[in-house]
Amino acid sequence: MTLCVLLALGGCGGAGESGTSDTGGDAAGAPGGQVAGVPAALVGSWSGGSSDGFRSSVYTFNGDSSYSMDIRGTRITGRFSVSGNQLTTYPDGRAPLTYQWGIGQNGYLYLNGESYVPFN
Repeated sequence: MTLCVLLALGGCGGAGESGTSDTGGDAAGAPGGQVAGVPAALVGSWSGGSSDGFRSSVYTFNGDSSYSMDIRGTRITGRFSVSGNQLTTYPDGRAPLTYQWGIGQNGYLYLNGESYVPFN
């Protein structure tokens, strides 16, 4: 069930629908163990993905290219990579998923048109 919801989140929207602007630059030489190619604007925790709250999730993207996704009591972890506006997650033991991503003018993260707000 969780994988179906995750795939549903990954299949929504598309390029040009999110109103995104900057996807950040190369983080080469960034302090704090950040990996080159991980945009600083992406690093952090993001909550959203559904206006009804039923499918909402929290993504955490770390500067070392690890990530986690918490959705309805299930945690998925793995690695990720970014190339331009393409973000690919490599969940542990699962098939990779690729998203169109960007940071909108409002500071929200967009993944395939779904919005996520900064979450602490």
